[in-house]
Amino acid sequence: MRVRGIFKKIRYVLDPYQGYGNDGHVSVTYQFTDHLSSNLSSAYSDFYDEETDEKEYEFKIIRNRNTYQVNKYLFLRAIFEYNWFYRELQTDFLASFTYIPGTVVHIGYGSLYNRVRWDNGLLDYVTSNRFLETRRGFFFKASYLWRM
Repeated sequence: MRVRGIFKKIRYVLDPYQGYGNDGHVSVTYQFTDHLSSNLSSAYSDFYDEETDEKEYEFKIIRNRNTYQVNKYLFLRAIFEYNWFYRELQTDFLASFTYIPGTVVHIGYGSLYNRVRWDNGLLDYVTSNRFLETRRGFFFKASYLWRM
């Protein structure tokens, strides 16, 4: 029998039930220069059924956010996040130009990678050791502050 975690939780499924588990988060930011910084963070959560002491899930995420401030108007950001529960790697890239407060242009690109491959024999995706880009997105946003 496990020692019960400090945190009481509820598993929100079709028929919710009580449980317990642990949650944790740690984050470290390092400022390399006045223009370059990096933040590394990790989050953890698990859940055990209170009646059976059976582990229902364990959820770990590690995230790295890197920012480069080119000048007072332009910055670039790259985010990499790995989710152990879903076995997914997410990447996001952003360029942002702020002319004056309220007047800004954002342009970005994001991708989602899964550990899968296409199997011609099964005509379906199967688990793999390599990442395959399964989704991607591009966005553009502009805002202009107009005053009278």
